[in-house]
Amino acid sequence: MRVVQQLLILFALTIVGVCGSLLRAEDFLDVAPPQDIAPPGATPPPAAKLTEADNANLEGCQVIARVDDQVVLACEVLWRVNLLLEDCKRKMPPGKQISPDELEAGRRALMQKEIASMVDRKLLFNQFRRAVPAENMPKIEENLREPFEDHELPALMKQVNVTNQRDLEIELARLGSSLADVRRGFNERLMAQEWIRSKVKVNEDVGPDEMIDYYRTHLTDYDFPSQARWEELMVNKSRFKDAAAAYAEIAEMGNNVWQTGTQKPVRGAAFADIAKAKSDGFTAKNGGVRDWTTKGALQCKAIDEALFTLQVGQMSSIIDSGPSFHIIRVLERKEAGRKAFTDVQADIRDRLKEQRYQKEAVKYLTKLRQDARIWTVFTGNVSAEVLLGRRPDDTQKR
Repeated sequence: MRVVQQLLILFALTIVGVCGSLLRAEDFLDVAPPQDIAPPGATPPPAAKLTEADNANLEGCQVIARVDDQVVLACEVLWRVNLLLEDCKRKMPPGKQISPDELEAGRRALMQKEIASMVDRKLLFNQFRRAVPAENMPKIEENLREPFEDHELPALMKQVNVTNQRDLEIELARLGSSLADVRRGFNERLMAQEWIRSKVKVNEDVGPDEMIDYYRTHLTDYDFPSQARWEELMVNKSRFKDAAAAYAEIAEMGNNVWQTGTQKPVRGAAFADIAKAKSDGFTAKNGGVRDWTTKGALQCKAIDEALFTLQVGQMSSIIDSGPSFHIIRVLERKEAGRKAFTDVQADIRDRLKEQRYQKEAVKYLTKLRQDARIWTVFTGNVSAEVLLGRRPDDTQKR
């Protein structure tokens, strides 16, 4: 009962962003109740070919899987599958089309993958639901309304490219789901995440020797390349009758900067004023200032070389990038190096604690999977380990 009270308090506060590495945000469809499952490691039975009637059911809100007494509905996840398929079709090369058979095979494969991804979530949600009195569930769901509306709804609208809730509901309906279904899936996911966090406890004391050992064995993770912050004047050749006219324009801009103050290699107003008035650069309205740029990140090799050979404060000569002429000046530069242990020890401590948690979480989930009864419309009765493609003793990081 104490665990239940703690969970209610946690839900009343903030829950978003917990344990995202263990559980995915996706969800997924039924027909007959499961019988005895296959033993771990057994080959699942061949999947039956879906008939037209089956496909019609999949488009509705029918059950396509069971995890113990929890069901997985088509409308929970079908919209995500359809969205992925639509995106795939948009990215096809011109003249190339996906046949109806290919489309159906893709939908089937994606749905099977989504079912497998939901097994742990359903198992954990079932544990939560059994521990929490039924009369407390409405209160918990109400506490989840704010994080859903503040965080999940904006992300959903961006994902399906709409700007308001009404259009989101229309788009979800077209894709095979509803806002209520998506909200239910969100609630289940966060309850499952909070449940496993409440059940899996690890020693959070991380000693200095352990952190130093991690740092020494992951040195390259803390290397960083050279970076430069700079400013730019740019002239697009396409604005001029010929390259000579564009060259004359960038030369005049450079001369103006020089004549009005670049004899003092500081970040004076002259460069910014001329960039705002005449430059075609992407950051001209901000005075031509470009943010920290990593060595080798630019397509124009001449600009990249100048960034890391010029003295700080020194203006470059005119650089031809092909479509444009440029004059740049380096404002600051950071040489390549390695982050000191003292700068990253807090991050290392968090990483080591998370590794401990992940290891214990996998153990906890493995115990739940061993007794799980799973059935899907694609595979029939199958063990959790077979469905997830893991061995019973597999402790890989999920």
